Amino acid sequence: MERPLHDFASRPNAAQAANPYIPGARILPGNATCQADLGLGAQFHLYPLSELNDLGFFARIDMSAELDATADASLRAHPDFNLYLLCLDGAGRVQLGGAGGYAVERYDFASGDLVIVPRDVPYRLAGSFRAIAFHARTNAFGKSAAHSRYCHPVLDYDGCTGGEGPRAAYLFDPLCSARLDLPAPYGAVTPSKHYAEAAELYRHVTPRDPQTEDIGNREQELINPAVLGARLLRKAVDAPEVYNANAGNKQWAFPLTWTDDLAICIGATHSSVSDIDRPFDSHSHPDIEEYKYIISGRGTVRIGDGDPTVETEVYAFEAGDLVILPRGLPHVDAGDYTALYFHTRQSVFGKVPGTSRYPHGAYVYTKPSRPTEEERAALNDPGTYVFMDSRETLNVFVPNPIVRVEHNPTGLTHLRPDLFPGEPG
Repeated sequence: MERPLHDFASRPNAAQAANPYIPGARILPGNATCQADLGLGAQFHLYPLSELNDLGFFARIDMSAELDATADASLRAHPDFNLYLLCLDGAGRVQLGGAGGYAVERYDFASGDLVIVPRDVPYRLAGSFRAIAFHARTNAFGKSAAHSRYCHPVLDYDGCTGGEGPRAAYLFDPLCSARLDLPAPYGAVTPSKHYAEAAELYRHVTPRDPQTEDIGNREQELINPAVLGARLLRKAVDAPEVYNANAGNKQWAFPLTWTDDLAICIGATHSSVSDIDRPFDSHSHPDIEEYKYIISGRGTVRIGDGDPTVETEVYAFEAGDLVILPRGLPHVDAGDYTALYFHTRQSVFGKVPGTSRYPHGAYVYTKPSRPTEEERAALNDPGTYVFMDSRETLNVFVPNPIVRVEHNPTGLTHLRPDLFPGEPG
């Protein structure tokens, strides 16, 4: 049963008052969401993001629709933003194209797989599955949501086929509690005489990042060769499980590319046994929020360790919660849980951490002890500033931009009566 929205503030975010000048919720509880039927044959549990967040939309989805019912499902697109869908359990199918000038592609997905619906491409979903779905507020090319509060764009292709354009356009708030109706941005797509020749050039000349090892899925991608990027990344094939000696986690990293609006998307399982001998180092991600969706289990996150200008905040999380780690604040995780970690390539403020190749940055505050040489070598000294690729297989170390952090030595807590007579001291 969903918790009433007026109870939201009572549970998780009281510790945020320790650092009131750093706004924004640290946890959006899974049992304090807004339930809605958005016309896709699924129930959506929507999380209350704000205009400070780097995400524009986040929802849990419960869907039950026959795989052969896609012809009757609603057809829609999200202009400017890729939609990411992680299947938590069950199985489903996504159909891409079928209107707006896009040919039809079909992909079957299962538990653990990551579906990527390309920006502007119409899609349908079917199957019986639970998933999370989300998109950024600013895309990989620097295009931001058209409205600060209505940041979830939808093009309605219901009843459209072939080259027909959308019949309507909307902007929703993150809870889909209100919408702005817009005129359809364009009409029908009319192919030229050399359309087929152009498609062949895209297929055979334009380089592509081979993100997926699934040959069948690669062939499906080439049906619309001008649309770059993988549509489906299979956990078993494309994101093998490995041991991360730095974090003491089992993890699997989805191989994102430059057209992705996300910089990283990594699953991880953490054990409280590691908290004793191999705890996390305290680190931050300057300029970008890190999100952590708790798939199962429970744990805690501690904010502030190693930064003398930040008061300590501690939060408990459990399955279904969305943890939001504020940009630039050091944090340490603990507990027994499985989670999906991710952050966008660009922040809502237009900051772009790192580079196209190395978009995932971390600033290190502490260096805990570790039991083995492998694990000691994986840790970095406090003050290290490092950028990584989306797979976390390459590290680029850059000069530390921070000389020191301290409170203003004057305190800024009083006036000088000798200099300002008559003023309160």
